[in-house]
Amino acid sequence: MTFTTPLALLLLLTIPFFVWVGRPRRTAVSRRRDWAALGVRLAIIILIVLSLAGAQWRQTADDLAVIFLVDASDSISPEAAEQAENYVRTAVESMEPNDQAAVILFGADALVERPMSRLAELPPFRSQPQPLQTNLAEAIRLGLALFPAGTARRMVILSDGAETAGDAAEAARLAAESGVEISYVPLARQEVGEEALLTRVDAPSRISQGEIFNIEVTAESTADMPATLRVLSGGAVVYEEPVQLRAGVNNFSVRLRGLEQEFARYRVQLDPAQDTYYQNNELAAFTEVAGPPRVLLVANDGTVADDGTPLPDESPPLLLALEATGLQVDRITPADFPASLAQLSNYDSIVLVNLNAKNLSPRKMETLQSYVRDLGGGLVTVGGPQSYGMGGYFRTPLEETLPVEMQIKDQERFPSVSMVIVIDRSGSMGASEGSVTKIQLAAEGAARVVELLNDFDEITVIPVDTQPSGQVGPLPASQREEAINLIRQIGAGGGGIYVRTGLEAAAAALAQSPNQVKHIILLADGADSEEKEGAPELIEALQAENVTLTAVSIGDGPDVPWLRQMAELGGGRFHFTDRAANLPQIFTQETTNIQRNYLVEERFFPELGTSSPILAGITAVPPLYGYVGTSPKDTAQVILRTPQGDPLLAAWQYGLGRAVAWTSDATGRWATDWVTWEGFAPFWAQAVRWTISEQRDNAVQTAVTYEGESATLAVDAADANGGFLNNLTLEANVVRPDGTVENLTLPQTAPGRYEADFTPTEDGAYFIRVAGSDGAGDTAVGQTSGWVLGYSPEYSQFEANPELLASLAETTGGVDLTDDPAAAFTHNLESEPTTQPIWPWLLLAAVLLLPLDIALRRLAVSRRDWQRAWAATFGRFQRQPVQREERTEQVSRLFQAKRRAKTTAAPPEQAAPPPIQREDAVKTAGQPAPRKESGKKRPSSPPASGSLASQLLKKKQQKRDE
Repeated sequence: MTFTTPLALLLLLTIPFFVWVGRPRRTAVSRRRDWAALGVRLAIIILIVLSLAGAQWRQTADDLAVIFLVDASDSISPEAAEQAENYVRTAVESMEPNDQAAVILFGADALVERPMSRLAELPPFRSQPQPLQTNLAEAIRLGLALFPAGTARRMVILSDGAETAGDAAEAARLAAESGVEISYVPLARQEVGEEALLTRVDAPSRISQGEIFNIEVTAESTADMPATLRVLSGGAVVYEEPVQLRAGVNNFSVRLRGLEQEFARYRVQLDPAQDTYYQNNELAAFTEVAGPPRVLLVANDGTVADDGTPLPDESPPLLLALEATGLQVDRITPADFPASLAQLSNYDSIVLVNLNAKNLSPRKMETLQSYVRDLGGGLVTVGGPQSYGMGGYFRTPLEETLPVEMQIKDQERFPSVSMVIVIDRSGSMGASEGSVTKIQLAAEGAARVVELLNDFDEITVIPVDTQPSGQVGPLPASQREEAINLIRQIGAGGGGIYVRTGLEAAAAALAQSPNQVKHIILLADGADSEEKEGAPELIEALQAENVTLTAVSIGDGPDVPWLRQMAELGGGRFHFTDRAANLPQIFTQETTNIQRNYLVEERFFPELGTSSPILAGITAVPPLYGYVGTSPKDTAQVILRTPQGDPLLAAWQYGLGRAVAWTSDATGRWATDWVTWEGFAPFWAQAVRWTISEQRDNAVQTAVTYEGESATLAVDAADANGGFLNNLTLEANVVRPDGTVENLTLPQTAPGRYEADFTPTEDGAYFIRVAGSDGAGDTAVGQTSGWVLGYSPEYSQFEANPELLASLAETTGGVDLTDDPAAAFTHNLESEPTTQPIWPWLLLAAVLLLPLDIALRRLAVSRRDWQRAWAATFGRFQRQPVQREERTEQVSRLFQAKRRAKTTAAPPEQAAPPPIQREDAVKTAGQPAPRKESGKKRPSSPPASGSLASQLLKKKQQKRDE
């Protein structure tokens, strides 16, 4: 028995005091009960003291817990990984009933594949730890946390022992102190013959356009061999030369020229004559080639809209204006818009000209958002009939980036609308597109329509296959949450879509609506639209009731022309898309078109909102003839507004970058007078330059060094004269290859130097945007750079290290278990004793003894009481012989007196004497009783004999006279 608070046992010293106070002091009869009460009270005191001391019971069990640590880093071949998994499975199958097993997979991190369990089965491994490193120490520490109490403990490491991170020896010492044995199973590595690899590539982080610079390359080789050294930039080979490798370290210097302003990624490749691992033959570096600001202009190029109308190129006036002010402009179409940060980083600002959101995929919009927010890029959007709310920007990453919202807040400007969306829920809509199904994307589009409608509008959603099913509404748009919850529960059905049936349900939903505008959106499969008979007549009847119809064809097929005809017949628009991801943009675009007031076409003069560098030198502007209605965001700066109060020119700071929204156009449609205005070029040049990050010419150098598990970002900041920039508030955004962003705060570590650490999670390109401000809050430095983690450090060493595994086993008393998987569950270890708290039971016993103590002191119980209690309880269940009832002492004396009276009576032959009577009764027999005198007692008659009966009768007579 052990105690958690042994000092409480000092309370046992009070027992003599309680014995002295409670010692018996009465007669011998009660002393036995007092001694018993004292014993019970002392037992209660001892139990309470033991409870306060935290009494525990120690016990030892023959239970064994085994944790398998399986190496899943890049250095483990698929064959070795399969061998390790089969070994663990065989070992687990040999478990005894009281054994437990767990599995941990580890690389750069450690993951629990199977928690501690008694189940003697092992499913295939599913966990995927980061494979860039081998961190045995982290796996051992995680395993120590999984062991249950009261068991013998063993770890079995299955690895090649090639540790690249952490301190496994220190972790093993910790395991030994915890009583854990570490055994091992060495895994073989691929046999390496001759090997050559790149170990380092250095390039300047920033150069000027036209400057000649060197890329320093370091390579290692295990033998003399010829090789080819190649450098690529933007997918093109810019350098290629044969080289001769010597055994050991080889250094090369590649001389290049920065031809154009860009954020260049130089990929260096080594092609040796003999090699084992191809993964370590390529590294990369980033260099910013600085030059005149470079702008990317994105506009349509005579493409055709869904309804067949051409989309003219609206960029020429804007392109000429920007180039006239010295900006370098590249023009592309939405289809060619880059989806990677590496390509966007070549530009200082991006201009979108009247683009529809469905022409930019969600991935492209997310990349554009990260370019502005995380890398400090600029964005300018130019309006038109296909932009903003009219272009489906609502609830997209593009709307989040811009300083305006797509929804107009003033509801009084809109007519009341009744919207019915007929959604194809046939079997084809259950197909997946990316990670979601087509029907889910269609439902999301309908949900966005509900969000965009005004409170007084009405919404109905009708899913249809062979018949309507799960109709939502009609509901007022004010009940948004209820409607959206119901819409998002819509699922796919079967068969095709019955068009006429769906339109009949839509007509019934609109029949009782009093709203001014009534519109139907029909979403149908272009290859599976059925029940067309009667649909044209129904649409004509709806058109006569001022109900319009828009058709959306998802996917190409024979029914696309028919759907286009139905849209023309219904007075609406036709949309075609082969990607369900475009449906939310199409639905919101239709909603803004139906609400009508988003597209404002009238002559007006812009009104000044706030001053801005964009309007520097501009004192008057010509009129405009149209714009797309939006609402400004809370922190946006409205520079120009319309007479209705809508923003015309708005700007704001978004993350590290800036964004500008122009809600009119830059062509002869709405800006006829602006195109010929002399201030057209300065206005647009100033708008674009405002979005370009300031302080481009600061002497800022960034470098990343990678060692172990972490990388260190070092920034050297200097002014134009080479002096150190100290006491800056410096931050950096690190954009990982998967698009996630990590924000770093860089403290100053030396004059002009700032450093911070981050942990790379995968190989690939990392983009880094550094921005700093001085004490006044003004921007002091700003630069975008890049760093590439070319290949896993696992490929920089080629031999296994079983000696490390053997040393870990020696530290903890383990052995090599390669030959016998079942030996992992050998019961040859001492289990750790476990302690079970027993103080709650001791306290309960004390509570139960308390009533007994009270009873012994307050109640006097005789042996007769115990007999009666026994007879009243357990005695009634026992059979007892029939006995004569015992006579009491008084009754026995009466019977004795009776027997004596019989012995003194007359013989049987004589007549029986008369009964004994009172003397006065005899004298006065037959005479009336004399009158009783007051205050006088009647004399008692003498007893007839000295018998007991006579005496009793005398006593009775005396009591009666009294």
